[in-house]
Amino acid sequence: MAQAPPAPLEFRPGSRHRMSYEDFVRYGPDGVQAEWVDGEVIVLTNSTRHGDLNALLLGFLGAYVRLFALGRVFGQPFLMRAQPGGPGREPDILVVLKANAGRIQRVGMEGPADLVVELLSDETARTDQVVKLAEYAVAGVPEYAIVEARDGRTGFWFYRLGADGTYAEVSPDGQGRYHSRILPGLWFDPAWFAAEPLPDPEDLMVDVAPREYGDWLAAKLAARPHRSDIA
Repeated sequence: MAQAPPAPLEFRPGSRHRMSYEDFVRYGPDGVQAEWVDGEVIVLTNSTRHGDLNALLLGFLGAYVRLFALGRVFGQPFLMRAQPGGPGREPDILVVLKANAGRIQRVGMEGPADLVVELLSDETARTDQVVKLAEYAVAGVPEYAIVEARDGRTGFWFYRLGADGTYAEVSPDGQGRYHSRILPGLWFDPAWFAAEPLPDPEDLMVDVAPREYGDWLAAKLAARPHRSDIA
């Protein structure tokens, strides 16, 4: 006989529930950001600023990756089990290059993403800055960015995996920009994330890839059928 699903659980923000990883994948919260660690499901909470920063980065990275046909970008909730038998994480944003598209499964991905972005909150700051920093390095995530999302704080940290399997913090260039290697030509400016109000993703595309983005927009407009105005 097929195993019956467990009794419905209330996956409220901040709640914790004991279950196997297999049950988490089958019956876990739908549309809610949660992670599985050592047999426990942890349901996360996010602030308005967290949501605004997530939308900004998801829009920007998604547009950049599409423009240059580099792979796919996912936002939370999207499950990543970077190591066999390891925790099931739901990063705020992750980028998967085309070469690693085979890691993407029906309900998430098995194996490390190529770029992971985590936004700090009061409940996740230590996990993101300490636990996941070590965890993602061991799992082989090539680049890891952390953005401060707590009210009244600003900060940006960017790490790159070295040949020794540990992260080294990336230094900015002379203009204060942090350059990615896995996404050629892409860079981050921490001033974006401290701005009030936050910029639009389109503004960041114009900053980072003005010619390519302009040509892409022009081609899109030229390809659209012309319609006469209707009185």
